[in-house]
Amino acid sequence: MKKDQEEDKKAKELAAQVDVLWKGRLAAWTSVNNTVEDLKTKVKQAVTLAEIIQVGEELKEAMTMREKLEVEGKVVPESKVGEKRVVVGNRVLKVAKIILAHMQSIDGRGKAEVEDGVNKVNSLLRKKAVTNNAIPWHTAVEIGKGSQDDKSRWTVSKIGVECTKQEVLTTMTECLTAVFAAKGNMLNAWMADEKPVRMLMPAALSKVARGRRDIGKKLREENKEMKTGHRFPKAWGGARTTGLTFDAADHTEAKRLVKKGVMWEGVRRQVQEMDINKMGEFKHSPPPQKKEEKKEKTGGKKISAQVNTNTNINNNNNGQQGK
Repeated sequence: MKKDQEEDKKAKELAAQVDVLWKGRLAAWTSVNNTVEDLKTKVKQAVTLAEIIQVGEELKEAMTMREKLEVEGKVVPESKVGEKRVVVGNRVLKVAKIILAHMQSIDGRGKAEVEDGVNKVNSLLRKKAVTNNAIPWHTAVEIGKGSQDDKSRWTVSKIGVECTKQEVLTTMTECLTAVFAAKGNMLNAWMADEKPVRMLMPAALSKVARGRRDIGKKLREENKEMKTGHRFPKAWGGARTTGLTFDAADHTEAKRLVKKGVMWEGVRRQVQEMDINKMGEFKHSPPPQKKEEKKEKTGGKKISAQVNTNTNINNNNNGQQGK
């Protein structure tokens, strides 16, 4: 929060500087334009050839200066301030990031489709801006790697500060759906600043083959109290699911699930947090493991004990441990 406030403060200071510059430029143009009009009158009133030549030269210089100021006035400076603010002219605008989940991993062909989709999404955003008489939003995309190779992260800039997260997500979802849903290559989208925790259920045997949406529905039906992220679960094992990954809403929920387990096919299964530092995700890392110092009862020496947040469920958890 403090970082966001600092970025906002810097952005407002920069916008104020640009505003002063623009006002000074406008005053200069007004002065030069008045000079041009005065000299045009003097040229008409000049009697001698020398007067005509002298006033003509002054008029030429003034018109050149006016043209230069007009050209400079058409340039709208744009500066990014931190990760969440951008200053366009004398306006402070926001930057947001959206995660788009694709149906399948993004291969070479899929990458080309996503990159081509950027232009189409930007085109739709420009049309919306014209309709609303606003500055058009602009997007850029980054394709995930490793376990995130079925996701793309969209950076959306030039958003009005009055827009809420839900308004941004709604607008972007409409545009992304228009571009990708028809090709059957879109699951859903959510704000990237959410911090879910990737969970692993290593033993999730299933007799029925299910798609990602159906797996998510099944998990919610059997674990109504479970708080999950927006990302749909992913199964492996071919036609017969043998394991799956899913998102806990946050680290508090993740620790609860590690301790309690998750119901799947009527059996409580053990789950654990995944080490996403080794999986090529979007550089989102879980909190570092804490170290606790203990004193030995004899000798008073300090030893460092690593606290493992990925502890599996105890095998005697209610006698319902999944095999």
